[in-house]
Amino acid sequence: MFDSDPSPEFDTFACSLDALVASIDARDPYTCGHCDRTGRIARALGLRLDMGGESLRQLELAAHFHDIGKIGIPDHILHNPGRLEQDDWEVMKTHSALGERIFLASHRPDAVAVAKIIRHHHEAIDGSGYPDRLAGDAIPLAARVLRVADTYDAVTSRRPYHPGCEHEDAMRILHAEQDWKIDGDVFREFERLMRDRALQAT
Repeated sequence: MFDSDPSPEFDTFACSLDALVASIDARDPYTCGHCDRTGRIARALGLRLDMGGESLRQLELAAHFHDIGKIGIPDHILHNPGRLEQDDWEVMKTHSALGERIFLASHRPDAVAVAKIIRHHHEAIDGSGYPDRLAGDAIPLAARVLRVADTYDAVTSRRPYHPGCEHEDAMRILHAEQDWKIDGDVFREFERLMRDRALQAT
């Protein structure tokens, strides 16, 4: 899954998290494919933003496991085919903080850094996101990168309640969200990146 040369400890940890991801996949097959695609886009975007070494590795890990917290979301909410009621939406929003706790439980040397990205991948530039309503540069760069990659794949993916947008429609949605939901500078690099048709949704 990852390009670096993992230690034995990483292998053990990856296997345990992959088991959790597999359990989510049994409940919601969309999630695993979504995380894999998001990880591929996030890594490519991170490279364009001159992220490298440990920072890029942390971003990639966070992207692959950013939705791991959904394992704690009740089935009636996770599988809801329509728009969630407000109370259920509040429960759904807990998945990012729950994902942070799951990753922290690994006690890996990089657990704090990766878990922080997972926690903040739904923050918004204008402070309207969750769970902590961070704004602007207070949001870690890796979380801002992940937000763009996550949003693109989410809106282009087919779900029971969402047919999935074409690439051009998805880019228009993200363009409209820059500087209030997503980081405008990150999005502009994303636009350049997505000239590569291999990364575009089909």
